[in-house]
Amino acid sequence: MDSSPKNKLLIVDDEVDNLDLLYRIFHHSYQILRAKNGFEALAILESEPDIGVIISDQRMPMMSGTELLSQVAEIYPDTLRIILTAHTDVHDLVEAINQSKVFKYITKPYRVEELIQVIQQATEIHKLLKSRTSKLRNELESAEAKYKSIFENAIEGIFRTTIDGRYLIANPMLAKIYGYPSASSLINNVTNIANQLYVNPSRRQEFIDILLSHETVTNFESQVYRRDRTKIWISENVRAVRDEEGTLVGFEGTVQDITQRKRAEEESQLLQRLTLEISAANDFQSALEITLSKICQFTGWDYGEAWIPSSDSKVLVCSPAWYSSIEGLQEFRHYSEKISFSSGLGFPGRVWGHQRPEWIWDISLEPEASFLRKYPAMECGLRSGLAIPVSANTQVVAIMAFFTRCPNDGDQQLVGLIGAIAMQLGALMLRKRDEEALRLMNEELALARDRALEANRTKSTFVANMSHELRTPLNAIIGYSEMLQEDADELGLQDFVQDLQKIYQSGKHLLDLINDILDMTKIEAGKLEIHYDDFDVPILIRNTTTSIQPLLIKNNNHLIVDCDPRLGGIHTDMTRLRQVLLNVLSNACKFTKSGEIQVKVCRQNFEQGEYFCFTISDTGIGISPENIQKLFQPFNQADSSTTRQYGGTGLGLAISHRLCQMMGGEITVQSVLGQGSTFTIYLPINSEITKQNNKHKLSVSPKQPLIANQSNLDNKLEKPIYPSILVIDDDPNVHEYTKSYLSHLGVFIYSAFNGEDGLDLAHKILPNAIILDVQMPSMNGWEVLKDLKSQPLTSGIPIILLTINNDYHESYEIGAHDYLFKPIDRDRLILSIDKHRHTPKAQLSILIIEDDINIRSMLRRMLEKENCLVMEAQDGHEALAVLVKQTPQLILLDLMMPNIDGFEFIHLLRLRQDLPSIPIIIITAKDLTNEDYVRLSGSVQKILQKTNFSYVQLLEEIVQRLYKFGILTKN
Repeated sequence: MDSSPKNKLLIVDDEVDNLDLLYRIFHHSYQILRAKNGFEALAILESEPDIGVIISDQRMPMMSGTELLSQVAEIYPDTLRIILTAHTDVHDLVEAINQSKVFKYITKPYRVEELIQVIQQATEIHKLLKSRTSKLRNELESAEAKYKSIFENAIEGIFRTTIDGRYLIANPMLAKIYGYPSASSLINNVTNIANQLYVNPSRRQEFIDILLSHETVTNFESQVYRRDRTKIWISENVRAVRDEEGTLVGFEGTVQDITQRKRAEEESQLLQRLTLEISAANDFQSALEITLSKICQFTGWDYGEAWIPSSDSKVLVCSPAWYSSIEGLQEFRHYSEKISFSSGLGFPGRVWGHQRPEWIWDISLEPEASFLRKYPAMECGLRSGLAIPVSANTQVVAIMAFFTRCPNDGDQQLVGLIGAIAMQLGALMLRKRDEEALRLMNEELALARDRALEANRTKSTFVANMSHELRTPLNAIIGYSEMLQEDADELGLQDFVQDLQKIYQSGKHLLDLINDILDMTKIEAGKLEIHYDDFDVPILIRNTTTSIQPLLIKNNNHLIVDCDPRLGGIHTDMTRLRQVLLNVLSNACKFTKSGEIQVKVCRQNFEQGEYFCFTISDTGIGISPENIQKLFQPFNQADSSTTRQYGGTGLGLAISHRLCQMMGGEITVQSVLGQGSTFTIYLPINSEITKQNNKHKLSVSPKQPLIANQSNLDNKLEKPIYPSILVIDDDPNVHEYTKSYLSHLGVFIYSAFNGEDGLDLAHKILPNAIILDVQMPSMNGWEVLKDLKSQPLTSGIPIILLTINNDYHESYEIGAHDYLFKPIDRDRLILSIDKHRHTPKAQLSILIIEDDINIRSMLRRMLEKENCLVMEAQDGHEALAVLVKQTPQLILLDLMMPNIDGFEFIHLLRLRQDLPSIPIIIITAKDLTNEDYVRLSGSVQKILQKTNFSYVQLLEEIVQRLYKFGILTKN
């Protein structure tokens, strides 16, 4: 049996019989409620609102069925309505349907089955509607609750206002933003938004104007007052509200408090400005001053100061950097400058020790022991103070302290801001401090460098003087012992000859030792210079092997030389290469007895380019593997017994090793103890270019040996067919006349119309000679000349200078024809002198200018034996006096002399217009520098004045210079 409750059915009819009939029909299936008129029916519905279906007669007294059901439709819309009537008036039917919204209109008499079916349909529909309505009601209530919660709990203020500026709706957050206790309080108290809230009332009208034209406004930022009159920043997003006719009736939207964002933007801008200005500051103190002033201006504080660790980091001292926006703080400042704080003591000291900010909210309540400047601060009106560390990597760079006369609650919030700024600026301030320390250190280093350079110059001068002072007496010992050997031999005094040979050999040995020590000193000091030159390798090998013949004979050794005479030339320092070869060959001769020494020379290709390989092998005592490791170290020989047995300083191979590296090459050794050694010297074909290109260290693994056949050797020795002349002059006429005048002489002319182009062209073509104008725009001739003479590639090029006035540097006319270094090699001296005889063995007049009387006497004896007429002078003054009386054919000149030295003498000699050009041979114990060689090179032989010549005469003078340089030859 179904236990579910019956659906309620209300029957309304003024006829009791009809009520009973309907009751009998439906009481089994429904709970029947009966009413005799409309008023009873409404009363029942009020007490029983869940009635699903109502059946009402149409014609009833007091209230018709249509009137009743119209009220039911309005009050109880879920109850389905059915009309029963005995009248079938169409008008009544239409009225019932329209007014009462009836479910069915049933006429009497009705069929019971039909009526039951209608009631069942109505009941089912009511159930469905009730279920759906309940669901919709629940959803609506849920939505209302949700939206109410959003409205009440929104993190943004939500509002609706009238046009004239009154709030109609406001949520709690809006009230909170504006500082009111509730939304109702805000609505009741704010009646004019423009004047009561906006700091600038015109902003409200700007806001309305935008809405009138665009209907919405987003992110409208304004500054407003809170209830307590503090200022905040808000951002509004609003739309216009219009009625059905489109008339503007108000506004609704949201409000955000953006004060923190605005503050963050201002703080970010402050930090950016500080970063930029600190980066541009000249020093650390300036950076501190900028920081203090910017922070005080941003916060409104009155005074800012900085404390920095002392140089030993033991105490804090007052920095010169400070800022004040008010007068009368000078006494407080002076007092601060007199004191310092240890870590943990005093206001700045505590912040330094704890490395965290500290407030003094009321200075008057602070004990004097805690704040030493309490009373000076109070006298100046300062009430509160804040100290913050500026740190980087846990290192305190500075302590910033700020003071104000009028603290407020907002100042407490600034601790975080200033602390963040200090943290951000810590690394920057540390860098600025380190930059200043680096600058001071650089200044000290520069001073130390200058002192070191001065000391180095003093050392270089000492080494040069020692070179001169040691070699000069050795020159006399070696020279006189050599001459005495000849005299004793002529007189038949053979016993003396052997003794004199010992003196001579001991002197040469001592000279070798001195030269090695001086060379090593110069190498280690970076003062040894490489002088590049082009020369033929086979000739050098022939001369070098010839010079070691006495050593070969001494130990009964046999020399085998494998050097193709067509191998060609090399561009390197001939003197230093010869020194390296002699060092290795001398060792081979010294450590080999009755054995064989081989010299093999070839050319090989490596990854770095083409190299000459000089291999020197012997069958001597050899070197053990452990001693090979220290072979090229200074003052080292294979072992100490070697020094005792064979002598020497142990510098020869070390010097050779360093010289090879300085010439862009390398030296290697392979040896078997007791069987002999093989040394290989690798030097590039062009050492100068290799060093300039700074190529990688030579890897001694050749790609392939270069076979010395005729074709490739001829290619290597190939020279330009015509000599080349570079003309550097801004006058086009000089170029035109030079080309036309010299072309028939077989000279190729290159032209440059300014100094810059001239230098570039000179380095590219390396001409045989340069004609250079002194007066040119932009880069004048003297600058070009200086550059040319300072570059190894161009320093040896002969230069003819052209000028239009007499104001020129005569020192550039210095010229020397040859150099002899003390101790003087007698054979080389005679060879140099013979070059200047008109015919072989012809008498030659020579002026010796030397301050050492022993050297002069020795030279006189040597020269007189060679049919020379000798004159002497002990210095430049005396030599000039001699030249007034006699004109020698040749001058032997020492460079280092008292009064007038060799350089000055040559200069004065060239000024003498009454004397012919006298060849000069330099005799010196001085180590010549690159600058000395440039001065003595004679490569600037003549300075011609344009105004003294016509173009033809000028060109004739130029041609004479070219003949003198050897660029043009008579044949």
